[in-house]
Amino acid sequence: MTRKIINARISPDLYVKIADKAKKKRITVSNLIRNIVEDSLDISDDVLDLVDEKIRRYIHTEENEVIGYQSLTLAKQTSCGFCGKELNKGDHVHVAFSENLAASAVICDTCKHKQEKQTEQHEHASGKE
Repeated sequence: MTRKIINARISPDLYVKIADKAKKKRITVSNLIRNIVEDSLDISDDVLDLVDEKIRRYIHTEENEVIGYQSLTLAKQTSCGFCGKELNKGDHVHVAFSENLAASAVICDTCKHKQEKQTEQHEHASGKE
């Protein structure tokens, strides 16, 4: 694998901090920066995944019941706002609009059908039919 080089301009103070940290760890400045970048990317991916999951759970609460759907064909790749499934350009999906949220979610057919079934069961159990 051919290694690529990235150049960045930093302040003299930041360079001193980085060099001191590398010296304490007994590694080169280059290795320290590479480790920091790799770790930061891993952490940011994990954080984004956790935030996505919290949003999905929040959208599914009863107070944020879906009030309607709009069908559409995707113009670009995305993921289902409920289950996280990869959705590709050209897929036929739905936008779910929530009663108490200004936001909407792009969802797959499977999640739309699950959501409709849950709504039917909830209405049947509460006598709203």
